[in-house]
Amino acid sequence: MTAENNTNHHPVHQLLEVIGQKRSVLIMCHNNPDPDSIAAAAGLKSLLYQVRKRRAVIGYGGIIGRAENREFVKRLKIDMVHVRDIDFSRYTIICLIDSQPHTGNNAIPADILPQIVIDHHPLKTETKKCAFYDVRPRYGSSSTILTEYLQELNCKIDKKLATALFYGLKTDTFDLLRSSVKADLDAFTYLFPRMAPRTLAAIENPSIPKSYYLKFADTIGNSLQYKDAIIADMGDLTNPDTVAEMADFLLRMEGIRWTLCFGEYQNALILSVRTSRRGWLASLVVLKIIQGLGNGGGHEKAAAGRISLSGRDAEERESITRQVHRRFLDAVGAAGTDPKPLMTTS
Repeated sequence: MTAENNTNHHPVHQLLEVIGQKRSVLIMCHNNPDPDSIAAAAGLKSLLYQVRKRRAVIGYGGIIGRAENREFVKRLKIDMVHVRDIDFSRYTIICLIDSQPHTGNNAIPADILPQIVIDHHPLKTETKKCAFYDVRPRYGSSSTILTEYLQELNCKIDKKLATALFYGLKTDTFDLLRSSVKADLDAFTYLFPRMAPRTLAAIENPSIPKSYYLKFADTIGNSLQYKDAIIADMGDLTNPDTVAEMADFLLRMEGIRWTLCFGEYQNALILSVRTSRRGWLASLVVLKIIQGLGNGGGHEKAAAGRISLSGRDAEERESITRQVHRRFLDAVGAAGTDPKPLMTTS
């Protein structure tokens, strides 16, 4: 059941029908959750309490890695439970936010199909089996969808929740640079006067450990440029979010239109692709890279992938790295060009 284009019955009412009288609700974010996933989960939790007096639990897998994301959760007092402390059998309703079933980027067990899915990435076949799904790939964020839900039900959006949803929308659309959808602009305009600017500033400017800068410096030193593309092998990672941060950072370099950053984290190769080219889809590039190797997806300007390295020896891992390297260059039209160290002065 999806209702993005159904003007007669807003999807949030269908969502409430699916929940019915069930009381134990789990809201799962994707692994290593970003602000959009966390904010949308917080929005749904608030909605369920205000409308149905349900006390939902927000769960996640992986880690909350980026300093900004940790500050986000702390400042806005968003309670979250790690999957290691979740007994899925205790819940009669499982909601999946900003992700979809069996995509490899959430911690819901493979034998459990969530009843509710809310997301803004391309619709997956498996999602159609869920009792309710509202998937809007045109939208720039899941926070936009939840803002619409809350507005439709005339729910109160206090300063903390408004700040969370605003930051989720802001980060996922790159300050609206990655979205020209009216719904995102409307949500941005609605949330802006309701959020707390000083809290937002503190979230966006947290203290950062020295190790962060050392990793960036090491990565830049090992990066290679191919025409208008940069490839950065970041080696072993202590924080999987670093690949996305580096991909965004390198894309700002003059003359660069594509970036690929990847590194190993907990027996998996984590990769991020970014582009500034119009009419090209970073998500399609990622799918070409990981075909037959792993899982991934994304949007026009930003996408990510994950390839399991479990049980693979050093030679196999090196082979996968070479394939990722080659497939990226083929996909962005930079194959056959000579690499140039990024740190060169020429």
